[in-house]
Amino acid sequence: MEIVEKKKYLKKAFWDRQISGDDLLAILEKRMETSHDVTLPKLYVRLLETFSWYKLLELVPRTQLMELVSSDNIQKIRFNTLKSRYQNVARILYSSTLSASR
Repeated sequence: MEIVEKKKYLKKAFWDRQISGDDLLAILEKRMETSHDVTLPKLYVRLLETFSWYKLLELVPRTQLMELVSSDNIQKIRFNTLKSRYQNVARILYSSTLSASR
């Protein structure tokens, strides 16, 4: 996904906040710790609540997927159906990581 498109999607997730797509992308890419009270964990939770898993695969760097679906982030999701869905995703990712390391 192009950078301009990533910024657009990140901004959509934070439509209710006065934060730029540039700042959101910098937080996601770990170039900035916080902006307008948005931190990486808050960004992850908002993304999990807003977008489909397939869109998240386009937005979030592959190296951060396990961090995205960490139990801390999943527990902060407001909707039980999404919590359950992402708990399953985390279990699958974790088991495939274990399989690949053997």
